[in-house]
Parts: sequence; structure tokens; C-alpha cells
Amino acid sequence: MSFITEASEAIRESGGRLTSQRRLILELLQESEEHFDAEGLYHQAHERDASVSLATVYRTLNMLKEAGLIDQRYFSREHGREYYEPVAAHEHYHFTCQRCHKVIEFESRLVDQIRQELEAKLGVQMNHTCMCFEGICETCRHNPKNGEEID
Repeated sequence: MSFITEASEAIRESGGRLTSQRRLILELLQESEEHFDAEGLYHQAHERDASVSLATVYRTLNMLKEAGLIDQRYFSREHGREYYEPVAAHEHYHFTCQRCHKVIEFESRLVDQIRQELEAKLGVQMNHTCMCFEGICETCRHNPKNGEEID
């Protein structure tokens, strides 16, 4: 089942209507290869349909989050801005360059090992792991602003 079909059903099941504005939001989430915050998603949607409101974006995101269809992520330790993406088949993590703000997705067996170790040691079941990795990306390391290479 596609993301849009699942999300449409979730919206209806939660008592919401699948309006053309909500359908557009779902399409943007499915098609995008970038990570959206609510305001970025609103601006993209508003460019295509001026009747989309920021409140509709937030309500739709909340419905999808409660239905377990999108993940809310943070890309910095301050957790100043929430980003959203459809739930992935495999747990993955994000590295954010502190200079150019590029976000790089990656998977890691080491993080999976930590999760398994904590589950065994503490007797818990983990449903989600939130880790923020920050630093300087390879491009910025080799092309620093002041002309010095960063090690």
C-alpha cells in the first residue's frame, strides 16, 4: 500500500477529511527527497495551492505522526526545529553539517548493537532511537571558509 493510501485512511479514521490541501501535503511528503519542517512544507504546498494554511499542515502532520506514518526528527542537539519524513523500512540516522547544513542519512550496525544491548541489559523494548550527529561534512572540511583545511 502506498504512503498516500495509508495516510488517507489514517486521516479518515481519525475523523478528518481528505481535502485537496491535505492530499497535496501527502504528495509533497511522498515525493520529497529532502526533510521538511512544518513551515517548509507549508511554503511548498502554498506555492501550488494558495488555500493551504499553516494550521492545516500542522494538523495533518499531527494526524500522520499519531498514526505512525511519519517520523519527527531533530537534526541538532538544541532540538530547535522538528523535521518530518515518512516512516522508513529501516531505522536510519542523520548527520548534519554545522557549516553548510547539509543532512546526510546513514544506517549503522553500531547503533543497532547499542539498541540490542540496552534492550537485553535493561529488559526494555525500544521503538525509536533519536540521535543527532553533527560536525563538518567532507566537502566543507576540504573547502573551509578561511582557506585552512579542517582535520
